[in-house]
Amino acid sequence: MTANPRVVFLKRPEIGELPVVGRHIILDSSPTIDLDNVPLNGGFLTMTLMLSPEPSIRDRMRDPSIASYTTTFIVGAPIIGPGIVLVLRSERDDVNAGDYMYGQTPWEIYTVQPYVEGMFCTNFHNRPSHPREWAPDTFDMDSLALRVVPNPNGRYPLSKYISLLGTPGLTAFVGFEALVDAKEGTTIFVSSGASGLVIRARSSSMAIQLAKLKGMKVVASAGSDAKVNYMRSLGADFPFNYKKLSYDDALAQYGPIHDNVGGEALDAALDSLIPKSRAVICGVVSSDNVPPAQRYRLKNAHLIMKKRLELRGFIVPDFIPQFFGKFMEEVPALMPQGKLRSEEYLTRGIENAPHVLIDVLNGRSDAVGKPIVMIAGD
Repeated sequence: MTANPRVVFLKRPEIGELPVVGRHIILDSSPTIDLDNVPLNGGFLTMTLMLSPEPSIRDRMRDPSIASYTTTFIVGAPIIGPGIVLVLRSERDDVNAGDYMYGQTPWEIYTVQPYVEGMFCTNFHNRPSHPREWAPDTFDMDSLALRVVPNPNGRYPLSKYISLLGTPGLTAFVGFEALVDAKEGTTIFVSSGASGLVIRARSSSMAIQLAKLKGMKVVASAGSDAKVNYMRSLGADFPFNYKKLSYDDALAQYGPIHDNVGGEALDAALDSLIPKSRAVICGVVSSDNVPPAQRYRLKNAHLIMKKRLELRGFIVPDFIPQFFGKFMEEVPALMPQGKLRSEEYLTRGIENAPHVLIDVLNGRSDAVGKPIVMIAGD
């Protein structure tokens, strides 16, 4: 038998409460697995190589009675999130041993896929047992199944499937393709601090580069000088540290703007947006860990009408059917040309995954790059 440690969702945080390692999320080192003989039941066995801590994981920890855009986790089952896995054995014709796959996977080292323990199951009483019991327009995050991805064969690191070629890159790409009126010479504000526009914290680097490829001027915010310097290296025209320079002062200095993002940054942007422009919003993790009474409230909402502004929120799955093929065709081709690049911040060991996730949720880390937990491989 082989050890198969997993990161378990133990308890739901209260509304506005930041999850705590040891109370809400724990590492369970007791599970084992027989890699040679575990039944596959027509599926396939995977080994996790990398995990991607994401802000959206916090929303899935809420009580199922609270309506939101995602389905919820199962208490007592592993955390589920984006990751890279390697197929060890397979009984499916379209999946072969040696394949790399990217998508939603449980936070454990070995898994028989498709995974069912923490997904849609009638034998768990703490999650609605049927989609008809979910709130309207709830997206089943677990339906984002693993996909086979090409072996990079040294052309780029496998970790790019979690950053540029993963959900962060796809978020920025579909935002631009579907919603941003990206015209040469116009100005976009990319907020990676309080919450995001097309551009939340984890996809801001991609958004900056896409905007520059389209000839836009980019104003960008971050919460540390190191991240500001990184944004500048990606081509941002006016990056600033929102902890040192307020959004109001920065946008008064660098605006007016034509497109923007959310939270406190959105409030300042409403004042700086030109009439008939827009704000595209994806990501509000800054408010997820704050009690409702303490969450930021817009002060400039009256400008939405007076300037005839358009505000649009979105989640990536809304646009995957329409844009995923184009994304996988265009983005990998731009990487070898040096037109798109990214940094990844790697932490090794599944035992460190809970702490990396909490750092992502509370914005505590000043590390530059997409946080990735390395489980196996280089």
